[in-house]
Amino acid sequence: MFCSIYDRRFWRRERYWKVPSETYLHLLDGTPFKTVVWRLLGVRIGARVFDDGCHMTERPMVTIGDDCTLNSGSVLQCHSQEDGTFKSDRSALGAGCTVGVGALVHYGVTVGDGAVLAADSFLMKGETVPGNARWAGNPARPLDESGGVR
Repeated sequence: MFCSIYDRRFWRRERYWKVPSETYLHLLDGTPFKTVVWRLLGVRIGARVFDDGCHMTERPMVTIGDDCTLNSGSVLQCHSQEDGTFKSDRSALGAGCTVGVGALVHYGVTVGDGAVLAADSFLMKGETVPGNARWAGNPARPLDESGGVR
């Protein structure tokens, strides 16, 4: 399907994705105003969420519970290009979750209440993290009581 730059629909769609680009949105990192902007852009986001620089590409496909912490450089990505096919699915973080610095959460993920994803971890597509669990690594796996990956 074609869409001309002279078509009003093109500019509405273009502005939806480009105006809140990471360049402008990062001005609000670490402030309570960022969650307000996320809500306006379609993210279902709870109260008292601290966002210090998270990236979200498919905003309407993300659900974040109350009291979550989204650290700098973390990414909630609800899509992937696999075997020549574009795939996407919703992702949900429960209440009180922490996404570590530089961590990537892929599509189709459900993270239980109070779970922690360590820094620089990659939570693979379709994973279900139980509540109050600690996961780390690439790909992310549960940590045992001593802090090692199981």
